[in-house]
Amino acid sequence: MMRARRCLLLLGMLLMLACGQARADACTVAQTNIVFPSVSSISTTDVYANANFKVTCTWSSFLAGLLFPNATVCLYLGGGDGNSNANATIPRQLANGSKRINYNLYTDTSYAPAKVWGGWSGTDTAANVITFTLTKSDNVIGSLVQNVNLYGKLNADATLSSMDVSSGNLTFSSNFGSTNVLMRYMFFLTGTANCVLGTSVSMPFTVSAPVINDCTINVGTLVFPDSSLLSSAVRSTATLTTRCSLNTAYTVTFDAGNTAGNTYALRKMIGGPSNELVTYTISNTLDGAGLGDGNGGTTVFSGTGTGATQARTVYGLVPPQQTPAPGNYKDSVTATVSF
Repeated sequence: MMRARRCLLLLGMLLMLACGQARADACTVAQTNIVFPSVSSISTTDVYANANFKVTCTWSSFLAGLLFPNATVCLYLGGGDGNSNANATIPRQLANGSKRINYNLYTDTSYAPAKVWGGWSGTDTAANVITFTLTKSDNVIGSLVQNVNLYGKLNADATLSSMDVSSGNLTFSSNFGSTNVLMRYMFFLTGTANCVLGTSVSMPFTVSAPVINDCTINVGTLVFPDSSLLSSAVRSTATLTTRCSLNTAYTVTFDAGNTAGNTYALRKMIGGPSNELVTYTISNTLDGAGLGDGNGGTTVFSGTGTGATQARTVYGLVPPQQTPAPGNYKDSVTATVSF
């Protein structure tokens, strides 16, 4: 009887010591801010950013590693303070004042809704908690590390293209703090652990993206029809398209062309078997003033961006002139959009 009591007493002391060591063990997280590269407000492709959060769990004694070799970690994420609705996390939003753009954070590169990082109670993604278990199988004092890779995608959608970024750039951001991001962990012997009963660790970070005003330009090839004689005018048209950020003023100018000796007043194409020349003009109206840099009687295209594509017509004219030898005649004119 005395022997039985002595064994029970020793077991109780052993468990008390183990519990004390378990409380000394801990998990920490090293998180980073997530910064998207500069985003054109008229981008037609989504923009991506990656981050790595490092979770380290440390066993401070042999006895703790023996009795509590497992550490389950859970990472919870809410909406962030950029969201117009804290519980709507598909999509999340980055904010600049009252302006917002859409993005999200994912746990893999499928960028599927089921892979949106979540877990915060009451949100659209409450079921999407990041959870994993680290096991110290050697029972030696030390640490185990889990790298948590995160993948951000900023949506090139109608919300972005309709954004007025004025004449400069705007930085959009969302902060995650104690009300919308949290790590919990729990050390245990076997089975599964419930993170809700574990220790909480704060892990604040910020997601941000600089959004810039921008313009793109595209000009189709101006092709004149085949002509056997240039005794009468020959005409053709091409389409010039621009896409500029909402409310961004822009101007499209043209150079004189790359044929030697070209000027705004006298553009020429070169070709044929002996590099003969054919005079031509381009304008923004039928047979109008020549397109150029806006000086010396030349004209330009100008306008204000809407975030959508805007199309204009470039008119080409080959006036009556002496007919050169048959052949293909060409010139290259560069159009530049300034904003």
